[in-house]
Amino acid sequence: MVGLALDAEGIAPAKRYYDQFGVTFPSLVDPDYATRFGAVPKTFFVDEHGVVLELKDWQRRLPTLGATRPVTDEVRAKWSDPAARLDAAELARLTEANSRNPDDLHLATQLGSRFVALGLHDEARTILRRAVAKYDEKAAARGGGEQARLLGQAHFQLARTFTGDRQSQVRHATLSYYLNPTIGFGKQIARIIAPEKFDGRPAGDFDNRFREGTLRRLVKERASWLAEQP
Repeated sequence: MVGLALDAEGIAPAKRYYDQFGVTFPSLVDPDYATRFGAVPKTFFVDEHGVVLELKDWQRRLPTLGATRPVTDEVRAKWSDPAARLDAAELARLTEANSRNPDDLHLATQLGSRFVALGLHDEARTILRRAVAKYDEKAAARGGGEQARLLGQAHFQLARTFTGDRQSQVRHATLSYYLNPTIGFGKQIARIIAPEKFDGRPAGDFDNRFREGTLRRLVKERASWLAEQP
């Protein structure tokens, strides 16, 4: 078993959670929401060849796959170092790919999230704005699917680039939820909308009641937004 925490605040809050509950299995953190997951939590299996098996009714089907195998050092070593995301060669590769295809939402989000991690907010904003410009957010949200999810991720990263501009942060964070209305974004978006409900709380805790209230409000606002005619 491998755990993956999606937390824009980075490793520290996820580590507090893992330590609190005595987690002993390998645990990873994706602070940039760059992984290509839809709704979370999500269960899937990776076999000894590294093939991802996303199984429906996995509880029933698992016995037919044979005995599970432990995570060996050989398998564990295949996970990339988080610092490798910011490797100069990797950044150069993504930059070149993005320059050839600036409308590719996946490439833009991957590169933009790395620039945000490096504090290059202006550069990230330019890349992400260029990528989202050709899309109609409402049409994408109505259509759902991979395009809406990727567009939601791009707007989430855009929200992170507007440090000091609360109005733009809230606008892009809200759009990210309208496009990808999953619980996985809930804490992150609520933190952007009202950081005072989270920052400075004991042990990095967050206000669950506020988060749930924010999500209920966003669900209603999203329904009204989708019902509006162009």
